[in-house]
Amino acid sequence: MPKKKHNLFFKILFVLFVVFIGLFIASESGYYEAKVSQKVLLTDKSIKKFEEDVLNGESVDINTYILKENKDYANNFTKLGDKFTESVEIFITDGFGGIIDVFKTLFI
Repeated sequence: MPKKKHNLFFKILFVLFVVFIGLFIASESGYYEAKVSQKVLLTDKSIKKFEEDVLNGESVDINTYILKENKDYANNFTKLGDKFTESVEIFITDGFGGIIDVFKTLFI
């Protein structure tokens, strides 16, 4: 029995699907939200420290209470994956919504 040749199209499609799933999981895992909540927590701590320093009569410098910006580690692949995910979501949502509207008009 001869070996079945695998189609190049399906190989590329499978690789793209795996990449899509990986980017989707990374995007939806909540990494960004965790970083934002950490910033809020640090800001709250800075406000409390500032209030304590003012109550204690210490000299205050605004630069000691400002949260330093964290570096954004998003790269072009991440941004491209997010845009692709949004496009697929819009396509599926609008596409199925349009199909449902067509069925409504046909059968009602």
